Amino acid sequence: MSGRKVEDIYQATIMDRARHPRHRGRLAVFDAEVLETNPLCADRLTLTLKFSGGGGIAAIGYHAQACAICVAATDLMAEVVRGMTPDAAEAAAREFEAMLRMGRPLPPESALSPLRPFEPLRDVPCRIGCAMLPWRAMIRALGEQPAGRP
Repeated sequence: MSGRKVEDIYQATIMDRARHPRHRGRLAVFDAEVLETNPLCADRLTLTLKFSGGGGIAAIGYHAQACAICVAATDLMAEVVRGMTPDAAEAAAREFEAMLRMGRPLPPESALSPLRPFEPLRDVPCRIGCAMLPWRAMIRALGEQPAGRP
């Protein structure tokens, strides 16, 4: 595992979110729904997204048959992107991916600070896809934004 211990990857925050997700469940009313899969880990994620009247992200719900990293990443993503515009959410996805793939640290004031527990994944490339799966799903869902929205 490239010098990383299993404990580094499965930190308390990740395990807590995987065991006790706060945003699990399909939204009753939503504007977009997408299914994403990760064949390397057999993760399956169905994400529902509700836009606010102003076109921002009002809520994200999900159903996951996935590993702890994917479930935790989805649950935390649902929190950090709430209220963001689609452009800001896509920028957040790029920032998170840069942290994972290139080791680019998050700025101290970053809205993505709750995602810092995923930093050790940069040393375990096979697990990065698990953490990025919800972000890919969100970007696809943003592309399904209803016509007439900003």
